[in-house]
Amino acid sequence: MALLSNELEFTRPQILTLTAGVLQLALGWFDVFGLDPDYHVIQIGVGALGVVMAWRHDLARMYGILLLLSFGMLAFSLEDVTTEGFLEVRTALIGLVITLARPGKDAAR
Repeated sequence: MALLSNELEFTRPQILTLTAGVLQLALGWFDVFGLDPDYHVIQIGVGALGVVMAWRHDLARMYGILLLLSFGMLAFSLEDVTTEGFLEVRTALIGLVITLARPGKDAAR
């Protein structure tokens, strides 16, 4: 486990997952876009999940796939363009970037 080693090295997907999780937490906590309060709860939950899953490389990839599939399906089920719909598309694209990011040259698999 990476937490027991002397050095804690993060791969690119882990860094992207941690960044996405912290941003989701911040956007869920602060009312930046004036969204529905229920959507804030979803953002806080997705952000907390991202922060927790960023500690291992395989979990970070799984988080990206989870974002891509869940928010991508929500985005395709839209009937009209709303702020929530834009955020769903943005979150699905973040999941795609996390999933496709290369781990780096020295990443242990």
